[in-house]
Amino acid sequence: MKTINFFLLYAFLFCAIPLVDAQTVEVPSNIITALNDGDASQLSSYLNTNVELVIDNKNDVFSRQQATGIIADFFRKNRVNNFQLLHKGNKDAASFAIGVLKTSTGSFRVYVLTRKNEIQQLRIEPSND
Repeated sequence: MKTINFFLLYAFLFCAIPLVDAQTVEVPSNIITALNDGDASQLSSYLNTNVELVIDNKNDVFSRQQATGIIADFFRKNRVNNFQLLHKGNKDAASFAIGVLKTSTGSFRVYVLTRKNEIQQLRIEPSND
């Protein structure tokens, strides 16, 4: 009887480990690297088919192609010096990252929301720092 209970406990734990791991979703490190490098093409590979974008005076849902152009234009006008990650977290299948993007024209607060490793929302707004 003890052998059966031990086996059931072992089987339960073995099956539960992947479930715990699946809940610890994070924003892919390549997204953080792309922000740090000001690399719109690398970011575009993580964009969802449609993405909510808030950059400069643009605030709407854009296709991946449109969003890539807007992001590339932003990086052309604002040469990136570095990106400092301030906070990251997750809930269910979504993850987010918040940071400060230091550029040649000033600092910007960045918010990235991902689901299934795809960017659903990207906000780059002037920082009050």
